[in-house]
Amino acid sequence: TSFGQKISVDTLFIPRTEKFSNIQNEKLKFPVIKTGNLQVDKAINTDLKNRFTNNEYPDLSTDSTLLKWSDGIIYLDFELTYIKNGLISLNISAEGCGAYCTAWTDYFTYNYITGQFLTIDQIIDTTGNFKNVVIADKDKQYEQQKKELKEMWLDKNAELDEDTYKWALEQYENCEKEFKLESFALHSDHLEIIEKCYLPNAIKNLTPTIELKYKYFDIKEDLKIKN
Repeated sequence: TSFGQKISVDTLFIPRTEKFSNIQNEKLKFPVIKTGNLQVDKAINTDLKNRFTNNEYPDLSTDSTLLKWSDGIIYLDFELTYIKNGLISLNISAEGCGAYCTAWTDYFTYNYITGQFLTIDQIIDTTGNFKNVVIADKDKQYEQQKKELKEMWLDKNAELDEDTYKWALEQYENCEKEFKLESFALHSDHLEIIEKCYLPNAIKNLTPTIELKYKYFDIKEDLKIKN
């Protein structure tokens, strides 16, 4: 995918391991950023693959790393959400299977002029009003999700027993308490704060839906970037 003359994003295709060769989905896909500056490209792509693979093979190239790391991975793909004003924001989703299958998504934003990985506090002031708004929104949505969970338990047609209800409720409360203003994605007209609440596989269907999206216009007083 190309965005003007300055930056393009190629797809690195990784073959599946033999034990998952029967899965009919497309090959595993991983992004490769190309800015036209080899030094910046190396900085971004090395950092991206190391962050995503938790520095498992820090000295190997991206393709060599992913070939080793992807054992047990049945799905790998990425999405670009923002390329503008020297910034690129993307997310990478994966699903890995061992005794159980686990799916997750990680989010990354880089300055494609300098090659620097950006944290949330470099995008917006997280010490004052914005942080308070996000936490208030998060708390309000968790209260609604807990209310809906209880209604499901009380609904005799929903087939949610008391033990499962209490288990899910405990997970909700843990996620709410452990929330960090950390993971984010830039979009064309808004900033999204990512709340990761991964429930155990047995109750994955009860995962709460928490959406924290803020239009740039509404948070312009706290923004540290052009949009």
